[in-house]
Amino acid sequence: MDISGLALRTQAAWFRALAAGGFAQTSVGDGFAVSTGLHSNSENGAVIDPSVAGSDELDALLDWLREKAVPASVLVTGPPGPEATARLIDRGLKPERTGHNMGRPLAGLDHDVAPAWQISEVTDVQALRENQRVYADDGWWGEPGELDRRVDVAARLGFGPGSPIRHWTAHHQGVPVGAATSFQFEDAVWLVHCCVTTGRRRHGIGTALTRVRLAAAARQGAVQAVAFPSPDGYHLHHALGFELAPVHPDRCFYLQ
Repeated sequence: MDISGLALRTQAAWFRALAAGGFAQTSVGDGFAVSTGLHSNSENGAVIDPSVAGSDELDALLDWLREKAVPASVLVTGPPGPEATARLIDRGLKPERTGHNMGRPLAGLDHDVAPAWQISEVTDVQALRENQRVYADDGWWGEPGELDRRVDVAARLGFGPGSPIRHWTAHHQGVPVGAATSFQFEDAVWLVHCCVTTGRRRHGIGTALTRVRLAAAARQGAVQAVAFPSPDGYHLHHALGFELAPVHPDRCFYLQ
């Protein structure tokens, strides 16, 4: 299993999903860029062919992204040559060379373990706002009005059983204590976000949310999973059999 290759395909599929969701976008030759306006380099970016990486078309995409004044990523669909890589760096892009991804096949994972926490899937906008507020209250976002923007973006993309994007909320005595999101494409699922509120960590909530997402994805036909882990996320996913793999260098760049 090429974990980091899957991670790159996942990110590209996510940007294509954002473009299909009707967010601001532009295309130049074999490349495109999309922006939700959120302050996140995973919600704004471009997908380019290696040939675009070394051509004048690159400048048009980068100029468009810079006008949006938000963090962004640039993904290259194949290994760029040395000249193309140098051009990307010369245009102010920072190459990702030291990160790691995690992944595992879904075969062999016990999907029948009952979660020890009350976990419900988000199926309406009111529940979506409650779900997104878990992240806001935990300090994931600090910009004024960010919760409203996040809810709007998630609602526009669609969600719920049978959809590529799904959200779950964990409760304890009726109070939200955790939230998680998954994105499914082709035969894979990306474990997008997982947040457990301060004071409720190390009690198995993150593990329960992860198991629920993996089981739901398997029922929809996924056979492999990928995650981009934080330090805490590494331990959670490693305990569930995820393997760590270094990124493919010079395939993802960050707009400075």
